Amino acid sequence: MPAALEGIRVVDVTQGVAGPLCTRLLAQMGADVIKVERPGSGDPVRQWDDIVNGMCSGHAWVNPGKRSMTLDLKKPEGMEVLGRLLEGADVFIENFVPGTMESFGLDFDALREANPKLVICRISGFGQDGPYRDRPALDLIIQGETGLISTNGTPEEPAKISVSLGDISGSMYGVIAILESLYHRERTGDGQLIDLALFDAVMSWTGYFPFVWWYRHTNPERVGLNHHTMFPYGAYECADGRSVIVAAGAGSREQWLKFCTALQHVELVDDPAYATNGLRMQNREQLDPIVRKAIKAMPLEFWLERFLEVGIPSGAMNDFATAMEHPRMIHRELVREVDSAVGPVKVFDFAPQISGLDSVNKLGPPLLGEHTDQILTELGYDHTALTSLRTSRIIG
Repeated sequence: MPAALEGIRVVDVTQGVAGPLCTRLLAQMGADVIKVERPGSGDPVRQWDDIVNGMCSGHAWVNPGKRSMTLDLKKPEGMEVLGRLLEGADVFIENFVPGTMESFGLDFDALREANPKLVICRISGFGQDGPYRDRPALDLIIQGETGLISTNGTPEEPAKISVSLGDISGSMYGVIAILESLYHRERTGDGQLIDLALFDAVMSWTGYFPFVWWYRHTNPERVGLNHHTMFPYGAYECADGRSVIVAAGAGSREQWLKFCTALQHVELVDDPAYATNGLRMQNREQLDPIVRKAIKAMPLEFWLERFLEVGIPSGAMNDFATAMEHPRMIHRELVREVDSAVGPVKVFDFAPQISGLDSVNKLGPPLLGEHTDQILTELGYDHTALTSLRTSRIIG
């Protein structure tokens, strides 16, 4: 079956995680993604580690499915090649500090005039204008500036989110905005200029925390594995030393009855100290030891079966090695292998499954500049021109 974005060409000059993960997802939808990198060093993500048979794990995560070419954008000849690439492109995406591309001589107004159908996506930490515009922003900085770190961790110590949440939120919104713009183009013929700030993306993901501030004027507390607004909710140690995660903090009496029945503590159901979620939150210090003692009496598998039987959401708190062998992973065949210059590399399949469309997992993480000659030949450059560009160090 065809992929949805087959025939769409994406010119990608991003680096790091947010932009490359965005274009990785577009590649899995069938887009032809051309990753443009600086000669010699390429995307800095390539140098983070050498875990994947000498290749960086970050590169193997965010860059499969793309063709890589090298191009020195600081030189006029390099910008000329980029211009030729963009003449036939559908999407152009960059995530440099605002002003960088302009310093290379790229005039976005002229670019849109030359190719009115082009969708341009600009990802940055704090947007293309306004305060903080000129500040570079790594994921940790965005997590800090948005206040996210202050809500995460234990009461004793804050902690960053372990995955690159700021970058991932930007990549997801980038994909959504690009797809929206391509759909709009189908109806109108017009391209779009997308200004996506990681700060904005993360702030829109902060859930109920803003409402705590807007309507109570208090900072959300750090609650570890507990929930900010519901109880019981969290991880509880079982008799075998493993922990069960239970989400029993819904406000309904029915849910509370199911939970107390599972624990064989039905006397708690109508206890005036615990009859509502608000009271349970208020009296959490008294209720928590009762819950923990009951769950500690039996092993994990007992509680998973018991909670499923009575209708309480629950799961295991797995270590990562266990999660990698999860029955869902095996059933879904979520992990695929693709060929690369360093041998077969494991990658994740595109998460959504769409009935009439296939995801694309053909190209592995490319070597730096692996497809430079191929792409330039497609643009009409002959052998003499390629030699000249290489001699001038415009390409690697």
